[in-house]
Amino acid sequence: MNFLDRIYLDNSLRSYLIVFIIILFAFILKRIISRYAASLLFRLFKNKSDRLNRLRFISLIVVPFERLLFVLISFFALDRLNFPNVFVFKIHKVTSEDIVNGIASAIIIGCFISLVIRFLDFVVLVIKDKAGGTGTPGEHQLLFFFKDLVRVVIIILGIALIIRFSFGLDIGNLLTGLSIVGAALALAAKESLENLIASFIIFFDKPFQTGDLVKVNDYSGTVERVGLRSTRLRTAEKSMVTVPNKQMVDSILDNWSTRDSIRNEIKILLPAQSSSDEIEKTVGGIKEILATKKDAVLNYSVYLQEINTDGALIMIIYFTRYPMPQDDLNALREEINVAVRKLHEQNNISPATGTTVRIVN
Repeated sequence: MNFLDRIYLDNSLRSYLIVFIIILFAFILKRIISRYAASLLFRLFKNKSDRLNRLRFISLIVVPFERLLFVLISFFALDRLNFPNVFVFKIHKVTSEDIVNGIASAIIIGCFISLVIRFLDFVVLVIKDKAGGTGTPGEHQLLFFFKDLVRVVIIILGIALIIRFSFGLDIGNLLTGLSIVGAALALAAKESLENLIASFIIFFDKPFQTGDLVKVNDYSGTVERVGLRSTRLRTAEKSMVTVPNKQMVDSILDNWSTRDSIRNEIKILLPAQSSSDEIEKTVGGIKEILATKKDAVLNYSVYLQEINTDGALIMIIYFTRYPMPQDDLNALREEINVAVRKLHEQNNISPATGTTVRIVN
């Protein structure tokens, strides 16, 4: 008997050798075939966007395509072999061969779903790249939001396919049998559903967008991402705050990014014994100081608010343009505060209490 015709585990060595060679060639050629097919697809999308990164494309498409191609060829080659009788057994009327076939089907479906998800990521990248710098961060966030939503749908579809082809269950009957359980889960996940609905309200009503500086409840920060369940805010302390979307919709939200100016307040309390002439000099001097800052100060108001037993309260309100770099804004505030202090020194007036500076955002 020829050496290659010897039988081991119900298969000849020749069959094992053929399967091994096929798998080996699949492993070697998968990269070549995948890159060739990917290069054709890349040229198609390259015409749509001049800034498309080839390495980014390879990392998203080529790797999962190689994996799917290798798995398909390998499983088709292994299907040529007879399932060894020594490995045949039953578990609750399910044979070991059925289990292996089910696992193989699940792996193939999983690889295919992975490829579809990566292709979805690539399509989103192309759309964003095609928009270039014209799209606002909010529009890009809307694109990523729907990408996440479609990803969830694809994953659910993949799980349904695995249940159908790996376990041989009727999806329709399974969904019918799980209807009561689904209703119970829906009630249990009531808050999650409310947050999901709130996310749609955010994107269509647009009370804020990604990149906006907002304040909701006791939290304020820059919107970094709006997800299916929550919105993430980057605070001034550089910490990340996660706020449920339902609170972002139901609570009173102050969108600071929609303003065109920043309101600043300074309260000065002069001694009760200050004369009217000293008060007028102080008010007039402060107006002159703010008038010299007209390139940064849009408008201002300086007036004597009240006189009580504690002293004479002078209110200073001025508006600065928005947006303004924080360093420039801090420098402007420092200049105004120092100039007001020098004015007191020139007029030999000491405030009754420390000057109160308030930034009203």
